[in-house]
Amino acid sequence: MADSLTMPRFSIQKKPYLFVLVLAILINVAGIGVKYFTDDPSLYSMLARTMAQTSNFTDLIYHGGDWLDKPHFPFWMAALSFKVFGINTIAYKIPALLFFFMSVAYTYKLAQKFYGTETAIIAILILLTAQHVVMSNTDIRAEPYIMGLLMGAVYHFYKVKERFNWGDILLASLFTGCAVMTKGIYLLIPIGFAIIGDYIFKKDIKSLFAWKWLLAAVLVLLFTLPEIYTLYVQFDLHPEKIIFGHPGVSGIHWFLWDSQFGRFSNTAVIKNTHGDVFFFLHTLLWAFAPWSIVLYCCIFKSIKNLIKGVVMPEYVTVSGAFIMLLIFSISKFQLPFYTNILFPFLAIITARFVKQIIDSNQSRFFSITQYTIAALLIATIFVLNFVFEPEGWLLFLSMLVGLVLCTWYVYKSNGAGIRALFLFTCCVSIFVNAYLIFIVYPILVKYKGDVQAAQYINQNYPNQKVIAAFEVKNAFEFYMQAPVTFMDEAQAEKQQNVLTLINEDVKIALLRDHISFKVIKSFDHYSNENMTLPFLIEDERASVLTHYYLVLMGK
Repeated sequence: MADSLTMPRFSIQKKPYLFVLVLAILINVAGIGVKYFTDDPSLYSMLARTMAQTSNFTDLIYHGGDWLDKPHFPFWMAALSFKVFGINTIAYKIPALLFFFMSVAYTYKLAQKFYGTETAIIAILILLTAQHVVMSNTDIRAEPYIMGLLMGAVYHFYKVKERFNWGDILLASLFTGCAVMTKGIYLLIPIGFAIIGDYIFKKDIKSLFAWKWLLAAVLVLLFTLPEIYTLYVQFDLHPEKIIFGHPGVSGIHWFLWDSQFGRFSNTAVIKNTHGDVFFFLHTLLWAFAPWSIVLYCCIFKSIKNLIKGVVMPEYVTVSGAFIMLLIFSISKFQLPFYTNILFPFLAIITARFVKQIIDSNQSRFFSITQYTIAALLIATIFVLNFVFEPEGWLLFLSMLVGLVLCTWYVYKSNGAGIRALFLFTCCVSIFVNAYLIFIVYPILVKYKGDVQAAQYINQNYPNQKVIAAFEVKNAFEFYMQAPVTFMDEAQAEKQQNVLTLINEDVKIALLRDHISFKVIKSFDHYSNENMTLPFLIEDERASVLTHYYLVLMGK
């Protein structure tokens, strides 16, 4: 008894933290088997599948043609996973999730280094329960890779800053090179500014010019050479290739400039004509929920402290996050998942604030904010279940009972304090995302005609020749077990006794041209990647659906 009384307070409270941490980890893995309901993961899977099947890790090929848009690293990882685990949804997601958990580990290590163990656990719980993080770990693009590589690079570069070590500089440079080979050289900005900003705000500018940073630059270049080589071989060696409608397009120039900085400045081949400087500020309201209001407060306080010259333990997080938020905001290319790569930094900034509230017990702002957000989120799921899937009440009630039990446990273990409120907020986020993963996403997939058509054909017409007579989403080809032949409408009309997938426009054209065909199966299809209000309301859903048809031509 005496020994327990002398233990640090956090040691007593460790079990509820670890309990919620396990739940948070599980919810980020829970969507690993959910089939594709947006097109980007389908496209990336197609590219990686071709790479795995041909063992050509140099060229990015799509439908037999050269593809120039993203660097190679995520496709290398997915292709290797396909070779090990087979070509399927889970195999595509495994490497990305591993890199995401790498970001969690390095977020913990960085936060613990400066702020202690409890703040580090708070930081990774914030990261694991931030809304768009969980969503992105189901609908996987490049961001999980970037998060892990970015945080690993920053952590090891900071250790190099403190004391030169060959292991740290090699790891940091390797991670940076892989990050550049994932999304482009703009990722040098958050990595570089995280370290540079720490030097500047600590008034140690002279050390920026140490020889070790020149060595780091050389090593980063060395580790980026595989990407330069593959682009040179596929594109720069072949100026006769027609890319973006033009010959002589340099893959290296695209990689070094157009793919990112050209988009930021809106001077690349791909342009955007609109953009809102406040886009990411209001995007973070939902993307970083349920921590967004607290985050805004932390950003305001951090900027205020920087202006006043208040000494902080580190400037890595604010330097790495704020510069990219500014660049993203002034860019005309703005997608919600862009800021995900900064969430580890933002989680540490927010965790520091939460820990200060716990220690000072000045809880009114945090209590009002978090109880309000939690109540709104729970109410939203209640309403969503009522209008979206009223028949799914049993599973919904099971999740609700789980939330009640988790809430009882964290308050029983912590009392009615800030720790309990923090963990309760985490549990609410887990509840919300459990509902999305186990109820909403499967229903959304049910209304993806490309996925449903592939599953139907695989089950009922295995190994038969199939034609797609329109630009069907990539998920159809990915999930098809037999090869798919793509034809235009005129070519499809000439086929006889061939299974053909058509959409409503092609069906109308076939009827207009008096082409004989037999409809074997129709598939409801929701074409929008975002769920609109009519789709969410079950009684109105049919009004926003189109249809795909599996037909037998010439019948």
